[in-house]
Amino acid sequence: MLIRVLANQIVVPAASNTTVNNSVVVRIAHVGSQEHIITIANGAGTNIGTITILNNSELMLEKKATDTIQVDGGSDVLAVSVAYKN
Repeated sequence: MLIRVLANQIVVPAASNTTVNNSVVVRIAHVGSQEHIITIANGAGTNIGTITILNNSELMLEKKATDTIQVDGGSDVLAVSVAYKN
């Protein structure tokens, strides 16, 4: 898979939600040693769901531009807006 980086990487906040620059595809990397739960919510703040990211792993998340993500704690989960091509 090829990815194109569309913005600067950010730390996923624990205290607030972020749209990650209104991105539709987000690469999320966890660089720590303890798993975290990521919460995805819609633009109105209604919880869509959660996903666990394991330590030292990454995932690609597709979402609406107005959907937000938040991590359960720490500062070791990073996110960046990307485009991808298989």
